[in-house]
Amino acid sequence: MIWLSKLIAARVLANEATATYSLAAVAQAIFPNMRPTFIPIPQILVALATVFCVLASSAGSQSLSDLKDRGNMRPPDEPLQAEVGIEINQITGVDQKAENFGAVVTLRIKWRDPLLGFDEVKEGRDFLIMSIGSLLDRANEVGTLAPSLIIKNQQGNLWVNEAFAVVQADGTAAVFEQSTLTLQAPLFNFTRYPFDRQKFYVEVVSNLPLEYIEFVAMEEDWGLSDMLGEEEWILENASMEVSTDKGLTGIESSSIALVFEGRRHLQYYVTRIFVPMLVLIVVSWATFFLDEYRRRIEIAGSNLLVFVGFNWIISDSLPKLGYLTFLDAILQFMFVVTGGVIVVNVALRRIKQGGREDLARQIDNYVIKWIYPFGYLGAVLLAIYIFLYRG
Repeated sequence: MIWLSKLIAARVLANEATATYSLAAVAQAIFPNMRPTFIPIPQILVALATVFCVLASSAGSQSLSDLKDRGNMRPPDEPLQAEVGIEINQITGVDQKAENFGAVVTLRIKWRDPLLGFDEVKEGRDFLIMSIGSLLDRANEVGTLAPSLIIKNQQGNLWVNEAFAVVQADGTAAVFEQSTLTLQAPLFNFTRYPFDRQKFYVEVVSNLPLEYIEFVAMEEDWGLSDMLGEEEWILENASMEVSTDKGLTGIESSSIALVFEGRRHLQYYVTRIFVPMLVLIVVSWATFFLDEYRRRIEIAGSNLLVFVGFNWIISDSLPKLGYLTFLDAILQFMFVVTGGVIVVNVALRRIKQGGREDLARQIDNYVIKWIYPFGYLGAVLLAIYIFLYRG
């Protein structure tokens, strides 16, 4: 039964919510002397049946109802205080359209339970390093509980890079795990785009109700690494927020989250979007100084196509929103004004051809001096007030 104990230990080490088992890996764990490319089908089926039995029995032993039946789930006088630290080591990418981000996260949990302690003279050392599975087995043997949690805003699989546990002689235990995963960011709001500040977070919720486990934030060992590897965003203002939420049981459970903000590098948007837009506005205004209305119409038509291109570029980087952003409002106004410039020049050309050239010049002069420049200025100020100041 040595192979069975190895298999159970390997299963405990894996992330229970996201672990995957390949046929070759399972068979190789059970039959280590067999070449993985020549595994008989009957043995694979036997291995799979054994794994499912192990998983089923293990899952049952960890359920709240089963633990209550065994008397191990009696609420303590006070909930176990577990210190939690969450650190973002790397940001592997921010997907605005999917509203999520990838990260390498280090999770640290520390608590003290005298039942987990040991005789350091007998052991010959004052601390033990073990796998997380061994720590859970140790807690089960002495009839106590260890913190169990889920990452609430996790999407897809979690890939564990490294995980281990440390137990000191006085019963102080700590678990360390570094993993790579994708995290949901449902609080994104692009109304102020590209001057927006977005909220990112990593939230963990206890699998046991609040009367059993209570999370508190570590004084240190949490936050954002100095080398996140993210070029588009400036990530800052990290904090640990403790609250309560419904866990897997549907009962109020302790929750803790690392929350931080992100703002964009504005140099990109200034040099790639706002400066070209300003140039196009000036070019459109300069066409009013041409005497030939036909040339004005041609230039305004070209500008109109450029604005369409800008609109496609911006919309491609954002999800299909049900509201306007600040940049959307500016672009749409520019699009309408450029279309209006074409209409005005066509009308002025018709007036001139009708023999009323003086009237055409008066209207043209009025548009050049007042309507076009102050119309743009008023529209930009209104957008700033609605989207940036009030929004």
